[in-house]
Amino acid sequence: MGLITSSSYLAVFTSGTIVGASVMYMLSRFTRKSNTTLEKIINMETIPLEERFDFPELKDEYRLVMAIRNDLKMQKGKVAAQCGHASVAAYRKAMETDVKLLASWLQFGGTKITVKLESEEDLLKLDEAAKAAGVLSSIVRDAGQTQVVPGSRTVIAIGPAPKSVLEPLTGHFKLY
Repeated sequence: MGLITSSSYLAVFTSGTIVGASVMYMLSRFTRKSNTTLEKIINMETIPLEERFDFPELKDEYRLVMAIRNDLKMQKGKVAAQCGHASVAAYRKAMETDVKLLASWLQFGGTKITVKLESEEDLLKLDEAAKAAGVLSSIVRDAGQTQVVPGSRTVIAIGPAPKSVLEPLTGHFKLY
């Protein structure tokens, strides 16, 4: 039993590492080819050393909240993959709509928080609430090749946005 457990953790760790490395490779290729405003904002060489780690609004840091459907009973590796999809979707949406927002989030280290949702209904209500508050949201739908039914809504990414904006929307959910 101990060997099976340690092997499954190794598989999850390996798949997570591969997914993470692949996403970072794709993002680095994308940003290298484009000369976007984001590159100009984040370029560390243009920011004086004393300002690189200046967090002017520490009480209101920018975050990305990923809400995961607990009722689907997805395995850890599946949850990790779905959260990877959600964070890439949120990054892409922020890049297309508000580069300054994205830069603010990255200045705070790209903080990500995961919380539990108990149903698809909760996910859809959270999406509506985010849109009503003017916060970016991205719902992940699974292809259904492994553990869940095709088209299942598995995770929603809310943000990036300031903590003070996200707290009323997601603060009542339990951490995943």
